[in-house]
Amino acid sequence: MNHASPPSSYAELESYLPYLINRLASLGQATQTRMLQKDSINLVTLRALSILQIEDGLTINEVAERTFTEQSSTSRAIEAMVLQGLVERRVPEQDQRRREIVLTSKGRKQLHQIWPAMDGYFEMLSEGTSAAERDICRNVLARMLTNLNKLTG
Repeated sequence: MNHASPPSSYAELESYLPYLINRLASLGQATQTRMLQKDSINLVTLRALSILQIEDGLTINEVAERTFTEQSSTSRAIEAMVLQGLVERRVPEQDQRRREIVLTSKGRKQLHQIWPAMDGYFEMLSEGTSAAERDICRNVLARMLTNLNKLTG
């Protein structure tokens, strides 16, 4: 297929790597959303809990950046998480202007409870692939993200 022109068939389109990546992301997010609904959680909340597990005390803008979610969506999700007791807001003593979001023990517990489902999702997603193939895929995607970050960042 000549990549300088659009595909002329579905077969060409479905073999075009950017299309496959977008399709995987779209279908994957929809599948994860359905899986998380039974635990009354959404994908933005899962991403925020995961990020705060690693790096607690972030601002809403920092959470939005690390979870690749719009600031307004992140703000609404954080507000809901506060009401559910999954996170708390705090003002650090060293910078009274900063508003940080911190994970509560309830939030950490929720993340640990739902993580096996996410791990199972990945197992289903990668069925039929070897560890070496997953490593290659991870490396290629990481390199592509690095290249994309050079353009955006």
